[in-house]
Amino acid sequence: MIIWSVSPVAFKLGTLPVYWYGIIYATALFSAWAVATWILRKLRNNNISVPSKEAFDNFMFWTIVSIIVGARLGHILFYELEYFIRHPLEIIMIRNGGLSFHGSVIALTIYVFAYVKRHNISLKIMADVLAIAGALGVGIGRFANFMNQELYGKITSSDMAVIFSFVDNMPRYPTQLLEAFFEGLLNFWILFIIFRLKGVKIIGTGVPFSIFCTIYSSARFIIEFYKEVEVYTYFNAIALTVGQVLSMALFLFGLFVLYYRRDGSISS
Repeated sequence: MIIWSVSPVAFKLGTLPVYWYGIIYATALFSAWAVATWILRKLRNNNISVPSKEAFDNFMFWTIVSIIVGARLGHILFYELEYFIRHPLEIIMIRNGGLSFHGSVIALTIYVFAYVKRHNISLKIMADVLAIAGALGVGIGRFANFMNQELYGKITSSDMAVIFSFVDNMPRYPTQLLEAFFEGLLNFWILFIIFRLKGVKIIGTGVPFSIFCTIYSSARFIIEFYKEVEVYTYFNAIALTVGQVLSMALFLFGLFVLYYRRDGSISS
C-alpha cells in the first residue's frame, strides 16, 4: 500500500505556481506530436501523400487547441453541467482538473474532418496516425489525474491500494494508473508493434484507428467499475457510468470503421 501525499504544485516561478497537471498534459501532447511527426516522415519517405512538416505543425497546434477546448466542454456537458452553470467562472480553471477524453475526441473529429476536406488529405491516414500518437498521449496524460488525486478508485483492501491523502485516509484502487497502462501505454505498445511489423502500408487502412478505439473503450468500460463515480445513467435498470456509455459508443464506432474498410465504403 502506498500513501500518496505529493503536492499538485510542482514548483513556483516567483509567486506563480506551476502544477503537475499542466506539466504532464503538456508532455503528453508534445509526445504525441513527436510520434505523429515521426510516422509522417516515414510516410513521406515512401512517397505517400501527407502534409509537410510545416503544415502538420500548424495542424497540430490547432489540434491541441481543439483537444483542450473539447475536453473541457465535454467534462462540463457530460459530468458537471449544473455545477458550472452555478459557477461559470470556474470553467477556465483547468488546473483543478476536469477534462473529458470523449469530449476531446468529438472536438478533434470535427476539426480533422474539416481539415482533410479543406486540404484534400486522406482521412484514414490522418486518423491512423493520430490514433497511434494519441494512445501515447492518453497513457502519459492519465498520470496527471494521479498527481492531481482525482478520478480515484473505490475503497479496497487490495495490496495495490493507494491512500490519497488529499482525499481521505482510505485505501483506494489507483484507477488513474490502471487507465494510464491499459487505455494508453499498452494500447500504444500494441499499435507501435503492429506499425513496426507491417510498416507504412498499415497506415490508411483504418486498422490502427479501430484498434485504438476498441482497446481504449474496453479498458475504460471495465476500469469504471472500480472507480469512485457519482454520475450514472441507466439502461434496462442496469447502472452504468457516463464514461461507460460513451465508451460503448466509441467501441461500436471502432467496429464500424473496421467493418466498412473491407469493402472500401470509407474511401482513403
